[in-house]
Amino acid sequence: MTMNDDQPPSSLRLPVTAILAITIPPLALAAWILLSGSRRRVYFRSKWIRAGAATIAAGTLPLLTVIVLAKVGLWPDPNPNPIGLGLLFVAAAVLAGVLTLIGIIRVAMRPEDE
Repeated sequence: MTMNDDQPPSSLRLPVTAILAITIPPLALAAWILLSGSRRRVYFRSKWIRAGAATIAAGTLPLLTVIVLAKVGLWPDPNPNPIGLGLLFVAAAVLAGVLTLIGIIRVAMRPEDE
């Protein structure tokens, strides 16, 4: 590739991840991956990380659908309280975080030349 394939991780990766781990843990995992330099491609190829992304998308879409449909007036209740979908979102977010963390650890344990 013509782009710099040996781009090192950002110097902000560790402090940003640490701050986000305290305040917003799911974003800490995303920050670690996005600030990882040339290894970012390796992270995105991980089946574990892709499974985590698919899980959070699948858990978020039903709740967002109800919110948007209620906002535009297509939902029977203009002020819904979708507690079940909210719990689905929370469970999916926890599972997605675990899957993504496993992916990060597995990629970090691989040799650099893979």
